[in-house]
Amino acid sequence: MGRKVLVVDDEDSTRKVLHDYLESMNLEVIHAEDGKQGLAAFLEQKPDLVITDIFMPQMTGVELLDEIKASDHPVPVVLISGVALTKAELQMQQERADGFMEKPYMFWQMKEVLEQLLPKE
Repeated sequence: MGRKVLVVDDEDSTRKVLHDYLESMNLEVIHAEDGKQGLAAFLEQKPDLVITDIFMPQMTGVELLDEIKASDHPVPVVLISGVALTKAELQMQQERADGFMEKPYMFWQMKEVLEQLLPKE
């Protein structure tokens, strides 16, 4: 069975682009539109890594991160955001998450993060 990545973002276009890119890296991709759906998918699917937007309805990416880290199956979490963060907010997110990327990001940057955080096959 291949490595699984859960992508949680309320923007359809972001989910689609990430889906296509991650599949090109031979990863199984699971989607969710917000943190609440993301938590349900995480608990059911047990992915190897989660990529989540920070600002979403229902449950934020940071709240999702906290739930994942407190679970019986903690995995690396990469936070992504298209909203500029203050220096203090950025530092706090970087300390809590396993990775952080600002939108727009380059695919080579995403690849580097994934290679560091995903378990080897």
